[in-house]
Amino acid sequence: MSNKSSKPEPDKKIDDLIILEDEDLIFLEEEETEESPVRGIGNTWAILIVDDDPSVHQATKLALKNLEFEGKGIEFIYAYSGAEAKKVLHSNPDIALALLDVVMETNDAGLEVVRYIREDLNNRKVQIILRTGQPGEAPEESVIINYEINDYKLKIDLTRQKLVTTTIAALRAYQNIATIERQTEELAHALQLLQDTQLQLVQNEKMAMLGNWAAGVAHEINNPVGFIRGNISAAQEHLQDLLTAISLYGEHSNLPDEIVEKLEDLELEFIAEDFPKLIGSMEEGCDIIRNISTSLRTFSRTDTANKTKFNLHDGIDNTLLILKYRLQANEKRPAIKIIKNYGNIPEVKCYPGQLNQVFMNVFANGIDALDESNGDKSFEEIEKEPNQITIETEFSADKQSVILKIADNGMGMPEELKARVFEQGFTTKGVGKGTGLGMAIAHQIVIEKHSGKIRCDSTVGAGTTFTIVIPR
Repeated sequence: MSNKSSKPEPDKKIDDLIILEDEDLIFLEEEETEESPVRGIGNTWAILIVDDDPSVHQATKLALKNLEFEGKGIEFIYAYSGAEAKKVLHSNPDIALALLDVVMETNDAGLEVVRYIREDLNNRKVQIILRTGQPGEAPEESVIINYEINDYKLKIDLTRQKLVTTTIAALRAYQNIATIERQTEELAHALQLLQDTQLQLVQNEKMAMLGNWAAGVAHEINNPVGFIRGNISAAQEHLQDLLTAISLYGEHSNLPDEIVEKLEDLELEFIAEDFPKLIGSMEEGCDIIRNISTSLRTFSRTDTANKTKFNLHDGIDNTLLILKYRLQANEKRPAIKIIKNYGNIPEVKCYPGQLNQVFMNVFANGIDALDESNGDKSFEEIEKEPNQITIETEFSADKQSVILKIADNGMGMPEELKARVFEQGFTTKGVGKGTGLGMAIAHQIVIEKHSGKIRCDSTVGAGTTFTIVIPR
């Protein structure tokens, strides 16, 4: 240049190279060179300039300071080394564009910043434009192949107008990625909301149906049971009267031989001794049926709008009573043993019907796991290592919650299955044997309805434990 020492006139359109000779810095010294804080990412585009040459910072700011895109201006953030750039990037996750020098404190300092952005910060949104004045230190083809950048420019090629064009293109790309990310998050949130709503509807429908069914069954059971229970005492009294009359009748010596033989065949003493036992068994059977009816009503109770005090042990016991038919021995295996290690726990404020649903789902899951783990084992083999479900309850150390642990000694699950056990629609059961809703419903009830916790721990070959924490 022949006019290196002359200062450009203010009204003259300047489209000189961004990298200027030292003499050209006379004009740029009027520009503010101190690092400016980001005033508001939401109203501006944050551009990070990383270069160990202060003149590059000045020239870049001069070229872009009046730029607007989509109604937003530019905010500049400065770093003068790769190490400083990393700190800035860590503190400013909303940087839209990084204009990055390659050779600074080391020959690959800029490339190390690229790696830090893409790998350590896992930031795929920020646009990265490498600028170098020493292309031999970092060949363009090698850099583009091995580093996830958006553009690579020689400093001498970046005139003011080209820098503006490149910056606008980068900001547009950043905006598009940000829009896609936002829309993706909104869709994910909408999908999660839809799944939660669907799960809630399924749960409500299931509980309503079960409640109606249980109420109807309980009502139908109570009527005949009440009738039988009420007549047993009368039947016993009538029988006693008959036995007394027959005994008196038999004391007369002038009875015909036929009647005497018949009375001897009746074994009146045995009947008098055994019949009360029969009546007692019938009374006990009526009580069992009545308890089952009560358990059905308790299990499927309709929860009120507010939480109520509830004894979790009662909920567990009622649930096990309803599942008794699945715990009993059958032709394939002995009965599943239930081990209860109940602690001294207080009542908790909760929705009892919903927690009963959780217990039902967890127990049913454990029974299925045990049946599956039996496989082709013989009845005798299973007897040697009996199927069992262990229930433990305890009061938390801080006295703020109740902890329940329900464990089976089935086959357990590998880590990849355990991680998905609460996922809606996921099931390890065969086609037609599972809906993938049971544990998802349990998770939703504990977490969302009771602000509690539920965790699954499982070891292949050793069984599975569900830990449930319910605040008081």
